Amino acid sequence: MQYRRSWPFVVTSLAAGCGDNIKLTPDGGDVDAMPDAPVAVAPKLEVIDLPFPIDLTPSGDIALMQDIDPDGTFHFYDTATGTLTAKGTVGDPSRNMVTGISQNRLVTALYGEPVQAGLWTESGGWTYVPSPYNNSKGDCASEIGATWDVTAAGSTVVGALWNGCIVEAFTHAPGAAAATKLQTIGVPFPGMAAPNNRATKVADNGMLIGGFAMTFEVDRWPALWRPDGSGFLLEGQPEGTPGEVMAVSPAGTMAAGYWGAGNAFYWTEAGGAVNLGTLANHPDELTFVNAIAADDQLLFGRAGQPPFVIPDAFVWSPAGGMRKLQDVVTAAGLVVPEGYQLTNVLSASTDGTVVAGTAMNADFNQVSFILRLPASAYGL
Repeated sequence: MQYRRSWPFVVTSLAAGCGDNIKLTPDGGDVDAMPDAPVAVAPKLEVIDLPFPIDLTPSGDIALMQDIDPDGTFHFYDTATGTLTAKGTVGDPSRNMVTGISQNRLVTALYGEPVQAGLWTESGGWTYVPSPYNNSKGDCASEIGATWDVTAAGSTVVGALWNGCIVEAFTHAPGAAAATKLQTIGVPFPGMAAPNNRATKVADNGMLIGGFAMTFEVDRWPALWRPDGSGFLLEGQPEGTPGEVMAVSPAGTMAAGYWGAGNAFYWTEAGGAVNLGTLANHPDELTFVNAIAADDQLLFGRAGQPPFVIPDAFVWSPAGGMRKLQDVVTAAGLVVPEGYQLTNVLSASTDGTVVAGTAMNADFNQVSFILRLPASAYGL
């Protein structure tokens, strides 16, 4: 079982690196402060020759990206000017990765060796979430912690700490003396002292935390926690159906992810878990929701499971249902380069007008894209 690294995308070639950008224009609890005003929206699709688009700031002004080079170099991409700037390194990319960025540019990560729950700022460099456990010996000595997400203001981060080989979900205020353990939920596998839990996503205002917990049949089942640390498993699928919360809305009013062999889902307090199904051209294939935007009216993600197929990025709205993002892009008058396919969306600005994702280029290499579209292009 692996709870350290979980890329929500695939590297189809290691050839991608830092290169020129292709810029395309049209053919014809602790409640955080609101993010800065969104960047101006003029329809634009930009392709960046880096394989991993990790996250966007809530306003969409900065995209956090990572390279596949041996040091795990990460970059800030200014979505208004198209400027790409290397900011630091996270470590061996086979074990380390940046995971999130706040509006004030605090970066979360799986950092260093042994793997720590890393925090990075431009002024202070790397620090990490202090762990109460001694993982210097045993089978899991190389795993100490991981931070997976951060609130808009950078006041709270979430992730997992290793207590021996048991994974515990936590929340933490950067600078505090210790992390706060979230309630352990679920059922351990036979022979384990406790079930593994991981906090993967947090609302921009800190009011909802999502991730997964172990049950007696599967190692991942969708789970949510409140700001007070109490948690619960979602209901709505048969026992033995694996799933995970992979997105939480900025206001903490919705969670979403995947659940089952081919089903994306979203959850609300009033309606519980709702099955979104799959794209028509990817029936019964894994479908993931990775981002929620526009007051819970837009869901973005990926349909299809590489390497067996080339996946498609999708957008879902209440009126339009699930659609290929590439079809929406071309309908808006933007040109996708010949031979390119938009394969996944990893992050969206709060208002949904800026999204970051992956694409397959004509040489079957994974690259990143930044898309800017007004809400009207999605039918809102």
